[in-house]
Amino acid sequence: MRGKILTRLRRFRRREDGTATIETLLWLPVMLAFVALAADAAFVFFGQNQAYRIVQDANRNLSVGRFKTEAEVEQYLTSTIGAFAEHVTAKTTIENGMVTSVVKIPVNDLIATNMIASLMNFDLTVGATQFVEY
Repeated sequence: MRGKILTRLRRFRRREDGTATIETLLWLPVMLAFVALAADAAFVFFGQNQAYRIVQDANRNLSVGRFKTEAEVEQYLTSTIGAFAEHVTAKTTIENGMVTSVVKIPVNDLIATNMIASLMNFDLTVGATQFVEY
């Protein structure tokens, strides 16, 4: 019995067909981190694009008279963008016949994996300006 076990251990030690598994186990966490980084970057860019579209829509609504005050625009922006970013702040002003809205979103609200959350401690700023038409 003991001879069989020693024979099998010697045969196992000489075999080399499992070396790819070890290399894969060493590189897999690095590759998964790159995939997570790419996914988080995609979520940030997608969130920025959504926020920009919403800011433009809000400015247009104020510009044509659907919204009457800057406070209505700010409330619309925080509630609409708040659906995908929890800690959003918005500021809208009308100066010299121009509507300007600026939205700040913490990037941590947009990322999905939180693997790189410590690198993402900054705010994403989205703004748009439009002429008042009414």
